[in-house]
Amino acid sequence: MTVPMNRVTGAVGIVIVWVLLFGELTAANVVGGIVVAVAVTVLFPRRGPTTRHRLSLWGCVVLIGELAVQLVRSSITVARAVIRPTPARLETKVVRVSLSTDSELVGTVVADLITLTPGTLTLDVRHEPERLIVHALGDSSAAEVRASVHALEDQVLRAIEPRRGPGTREGAGS
Repeated sequence: MTVPMNRVTGAVGIVIVWVLLFGELTAANVVGGIVVAVAVTVLFPRRGPTTRHRLSLWGCVVLIGELAVQLVRSSITVARAVIRPTPARLETKVVRVSLSTDSELVGTVVADLITLTPGTLTLDVRHEPERLIVHALGDSSAAEVRASVHALEDQVLRAIEPRRGPGTREGAGS
């Protein structure tokens, strides 16, 4: 039986994190980390085919820059709503947004970044097909919220590009 390299890499990562959590490199900590890593990989096996991704350094830099700008804008919007509340500024909406990708990683990153942004919250993430339920504060319309999420998804896709090919979920459908 062969073990996929990504599973071995994950197990090694678990051992490293385990040792770092205990703060010292001892034989007992390494053995304990190995026991935990084996237990995690045996008890929680990967399900079905996985999508491989390619990380773009430049895409990540652009994503972080755009996220920083969005964080400032959103913080100002929320601060204005708190300091000078009006019915329009306090308006909330729940919007369903279908994503263009079927990568669970990309969908999860988009959902996390939405939740990090003040005034927005991801209420639910659904896979196959990828879609999000987003709560938004402010006077923007549902269409504007969807457009904002799709713009964020495009930025994430430039940073974390799903690879298409045999054996991957995206390769099968595209």
